[in-house]
Amino acid sequence: MRGTIRNKVRKMKIINVINGIAMVMLLFAVGGAAIAIWTANRAEYFSERITLAHRSYEQHLELTSNTYQLFKQYGDAMLIGDLDQGRGEAELIRRIRGNISAIRGVIGEEIEMVGEEEIEELELLARIERKIEDLIGKFEVVAGVEAGQELRMSWSQLSAILDDEIDRDFRSMIDEALEEELEEVEETRAEAQAHALLAERLAISFAMLAVVVTLLSLRAYRHQVAGPLAQLMGGVRAFASGQFSVPIGLTGRNEISEVAQVLDDMAKMVEQRTRSLTEENVELEKAVRTRTNELERLLKETQQSEANRRQLMADVSHELRTPLTIIQGESEIALRGADKSPDEYRDALIRARDAAAHTTRLVNDLLFISRTESGAARLSLEEIDLCALVDETIGMTQTGARLLTDRERAMVNVDPVRVRQSLIALLQNARHHGGSEIVVRLMSSPLGFRIAVEDNGPGMTDLEKERAFERFFRGSNAAETYSDGAGLGLPVVRSIAEAHGGRAWLEDRPGGGTLAVVDLPKRPRLRAVS
Repeated sequence: MRGTIRNKVRKMKIINVINGIAMVMLLFAVGGAAIAIWTANRAEYFSERITLAHRSYEQHLELTSNTYQLFKQYGDAMLIGDLDQGRGEAELIRRIRGNISAIRGVIGEEIEMVGEEEIEELELLARIERKIEDLIGKFEVVAGVEAGQELRMSWSQLSAILDDEIDRDFRSMIDEALEEELEEVEETRAEAQAHALLAERLAISFAMLAVVVTLLSLRAYRHQVAGPLAQLMGGVRAFASGQFSVPIGLTGRNEISEVAQVLDDMAKMVEQRTRSLTEENVELEKAVRTRTNELERLLKETQQSEANRRQLMADVSHELRTPLTIIQGESEIALRGADKSPDEYRDALIRARDAAAHTTRLVNDLLFISRTESGAARLSLEEIDLCALVDETIGMTQTGARLLTDRERAMVNVDPVRVRQSLIALLQNARHHGGSEIVVRLMSSPLGFRIAVEDNGPGMTDLEKERAFERFFRGSNAAETYSDGAGLGLPVVRSIAEAHGGRAWLEDRPGGGTLAVVDLPKRPRLRAVS
């Protein structure tokens, strides 16, 4: 039973320390706030008192100025006559009464703030007000003397008012009021300084007490909380760096020790789950990477397919314009005017037929290229001897080309019509754009078999070799040497090679000229066969 009570006491110890420190900090915070509020309120009180004194002082000065200006106005009226019919005097009297009302309002505010000790200022203000009203009455009496009366008596009365009433009585009352306001300002400033000194002493005493209590609280905090907590944080950092196998090892039965023991148990579980999640994450990253690559490939293929479609439409529109124009022109010539002879109609039909045949070949080539790019080229595969096919094709073209090969037979599974078409295109290019000597080489390659057509012509630039397989592209000397080409020969050659799973490219021939190479596999890829 005693052990249980002792354990509960030890468990509550950290909480008590923290609560005690918190209460002390709260008391100091409340005390500091109270001192600050009290100091601020007193400072505001003194500032407002000084402000009211300055306002009263300014109003007294303005009252004095307006009063002397009124008296001067009366004197001027007696000397040169009342030119404005008393309007100036009336305006000054209104201002004077406004000044008196403003001063009375300021004194009222001071009475509310300070107390009845400011009532003397009200009495002095009443005397000043009565004196001003009395002087105004006397001036009006003097100023109202008619022209027929003795002017000498008016001047003597005016001098008496100026000497006795204004210079002695009125001025002394105004000076007394101003002096009282200045004395009030000085008294308020002295009280403010005394208050500031008191507040400073209280702040210093409060700060010293706070430092002592804070040091004692920090000592208790370090012994009861900071030390065990630092050991706990060291273990947590080890866990964060992945060292779950190293326990915190914090002994004791307080709250921090219990947390450390729970963390040690959790670390074992986390280590096991982390290992499992790491393995799963590696597999997931592989799957995501694979899927991402596949999506990127599909996107590129889609973009390329769309670009090819647009380019195909542009190319077809461009290239079909000329033969269709020929067919239309020949038809219009045949139908225009009077009847023509059968020979004339026959010639027109022949030209239209040739243009239509050219158009058909052009469309077939473009269709095959497009199907190849979309992976839907149709091939009629046969098992043939490539050596015999190449030799037969060379004889059909009558280009004077020579066949060089070290093989008697080269059996491949290809579409013979398409392979012959590609070889004829290479031979025609060599004859029209190359030199007089054409050599066809047939050899083995890592893919299967290689057909190379070389000529001794002027060759091609690097840019021309890069663009030679673009549809409707013609080299720099194509228009000069052969004007009937459409620029589809090499694109068809590449499409046929790729449809069989091979490839085609151009190289520079050693010694000058161009080397066109086609690699064909022994058996084409299945996706290229329809």
